[in-house]
Amino acid sequence: MKKSIYILLAIFIVVNMFSCKDQDSIYKEFVQLNGHKYPQKADSLKVFSGYNRLKLTWLKAMDPSVVRAKVYWNNYTDSLSVDLTEAPDIVEISIPDLVEGTYTFNVQTFDEDGNASIVSEATGTSYGDNYFITLTERAVEEATRDGNYTGTINWGALSTDLVYTEVRYKNNSGSYSIVKVPSTEKTLKCPDAKPGELFEYRSHFLPVNGIDTVSLDWTTYGKPFLYQFPRDTWTASARNGNHDWGDGGGGFPYLVFDGNTLTGWHSRVGAGFPQVFVVDMKESQAPTALKIIPSSNTGWRYIVDVEVYVSDKELPADAPDASWGTPAVTTTYDGSDEFMIELPAVTKGRYIALVFPNSKAGSPYISFMEFYAYGY
Repeated sequence: MKKSIYILLAIFIVVNMFSCKDQDSIYKEFVQLNGHKYPQKADSLKVFSGYNRLKLTWLKAMDPSVVRAKVYWNNYTDSLSVDLTEAPDIVEISIPDLVEGTYTFNVQTFDEDGNASIVSEATGTSYGDNYFITLTERAVEEATRDGNYTGTINWGALSTDLVYTEVRYKNNSGSYSIVKVPSTEKTLKCPDAKPGELFEYRSHFLPVNGIDTVSLDWTTYGKPFLYQFPRDTWTASARNGNHDWGDGGGGFPYLVFDGNTLTGWHSRVGAGFPQVFVVDMKESQAPTALKIIPSSNTGWRYIVDVEVYVSDKELPADAPDASWGTPAVTTTYDGSDEFMIELPAVTKGRYIALVFPNSKAGSPYISFMEFYAYGY
């Protein structure tokens, strides 16, 4: 029995010795053998990068005698005093107005008697104008509007450090709306967009391990949201008719309005140039851009040069003559999957004529799958 008591007593003494040791260790490391006390230093000192500033953090001292700290940088030529009497568990200090660059910080804590701690040191780099130079605005690939006045913006490739992009546009009440799209998304909806109005956008960036988001200036997109004209009632005709495909592709002019990129118009075999394709929109419109969808089979992309005429006077599907006037635009197919044709000057008209004076060498045909017209 006595042996058990002695064992328990020994365990109790050992536990209390270690407990006291742990408690004393909070302070003992700050006491020299000669009796001079060093307050607890700034523990776990870290530096975070900001825009023309840096943020320092460290753990609140467990030593109750610590009442203030002093932060030094630029080889001790600059300093900042910090009151720690009511500091939170993590002390945060911002060093503003720093020129972009790398800085080393030395932090000392002090007790009520003015005793100074051992120095804590950490290094960090601020960002500024030089970082701005590296930023690239996210590009707008396409901006369209539907019949319910909802604008849709399709964005280009993700820029480095991009966080989100804002868009500012005029709504139908005449005021401005601001919406934003995260960097992880490629499409942004803009409800109630007023027709014919330009919109602005700007991107916001945050470098790796940075704390301050920075933004570029507002950029004005060069044109309003494009409105795709409804094609439900449109008709089309082609000079010399069409070639009836035997593989299910159709070949008829009206198939360029069916929404199916596997079917479309193909010129009649043996027909001479120029080939002419005329669209009747059934009402006078003011198109600002046209889109031709060629075949997905690149070997069937015969288009080379294109002349576009827009008129309220009926344009027959025949070779153009002097009464047609001059083309609204003359352009060359760029080989893309979606051939966009911009009309430099807005011309109002019911009829759109596409004139093809030539085709790809060795292929005396013209064909395409879909046709669209856009306005503001």
